[in-house]
Amino acid sequence: MEVCFIQTGGTIDKDYPRTTQGYAFEFGEPGSQRVLSRINHSLRPDFVTVMQKDSTDISEADREHLRLYIQSANHARFIVTHGTDTLIRTAEYLSRHITDKIVILTG
Repeated sequence: MEVCFIQTGGTIDKDYPRTTQGYAFEFGEPGSQRVLSRINHSLRPDFVTVMQKDSTDISEADREHLRLYIQSANHARFIVTHGTDTLIRTAEYLSRHITDKIVILTG
């Protein structure tokens, strides 16, 4: 099964550098990519970074950018990694605009 994993940010995508003793963070490779590399699965994943933001910094323009990406992509199934602070707001936005694809948000 083909699934497109979209990185938007949130804790799952954060790395906590040891040089700052965990008091700062930076975004690294998609967390979903790290997780899937450790398990046995039958997915044919595609990994895309649409943004790397803390969810409290995601704007309506960012949500529109995410929607446009999903609607224009040649995939039918998406898993979006997203911070939990505004995950529901993004899910509501996407559900109003995307009806022909499966989109799962997780934080």
